[in-house]
Amino acid sequence: MEVLLSIGLGLVLVALAAIFLLKPYFDWRASCDQALESQVARTSFQCSPGELIPPAWKAPEVILSVVVPAYNEEYRIPQMLDETLTYLEGRGASSSFSYEIIVVDDGSGDNTYAAALSASQAVSLRHGDVKILQLVANRGKGFAVRAGMLVARGQLLLMADADGATSIRDLERLEQALGPKDTAPHIAFGSRHHLRQEALAKRAWYRNILMVGFHFAVWLLVGGAIHDTQCGFKLFKANVAKRIFASMHIYRWAFDIEVLILSQLFGKGVAEVPVTWVEMPGSKLNLLTGALTMLRDMVLVRVLYGAGVWQPSVA
Repeated sequence: MEVLLSIGLGLVLVALAAIFLLKPYFDWRASCDQALESQVARTSFQCSPGELIPPAWKAPEVILSVVVPAYNEEYRIPQMLDETLTYLEGRGASSSFSYEIIVVDDGSGDNTYAAALSASQAVSLRHGDVKILQLVANRGKGFAVRAGMLVARGQLLLMADADGATSIRDLERLEQALGPKDTAPHIAFGSRHHLRQEALAKRAWYRNILMVGFHFAVWLLVGGAIHDTQCGFKLFKANVAKRIFASMHIYRWAFDIEVLILSQLFGKGVAEVPVTWVEMPGSKLNLLTGALTMLRDMVLVRVLYGAGVWQPSVA
């Protein structure tokens, strides 16, 4: 009897481990055949059915799209939007620069949608506009960024975190790093690598261990060309962004790793650009569970692409 109980317990543990390891795959399978519009609860703008995502052949309508994923950010996003709009309106006043900001509320449980809408209406906009999408449920940061990137109508697409940890003015550094229209690099990753020694000195020892371990895992699974894959400030040329995010399978914290892997598969160059960065209070990432799930997702994305189970978009 004891042997049977041990075997049964072992099988249960194996099953639970398999479910945990394969959860990103099951999440992707559950939604891969669903249109993005079915995942959107409401928008702040009018959009006819079937027109939320612009067709690939359509020319960009603005110079820059800023995609802001937001989950329970009602207290931080007003300041971020105010600073971003002030900067972008300033650029528009002195040139032909045009823009849109796309805030993707990832099924927040607070008043993120209303806070973003109020902040966008508090500023007189002459050179761009703010669009807000609210997802029907929390799907993860990667899914929210993917939604915003597919909806975007800019020549350049910027991902920017809702906490405003990186100054929007550093956009100019990323723009300078990108090559002309059809030449590399096609993507610019904002990077905090130059701040590494300062971070190691200030952070608790367990945070340093997790950070060093994560960087080693990235180097092992992806390669060491990019030191900081997780900074939430990235700029893409539109055609590359559309192809990468149409191919996205990882919907939570490790989606940046899949972006890097897909850029390699597509042969698109990535530049790493130092940016200013301030650690903001209110992070939604739990260090322990975040480290475990990100490690799982990194291994899974490498294995499934390597085995041909996941394929990049051919469009």
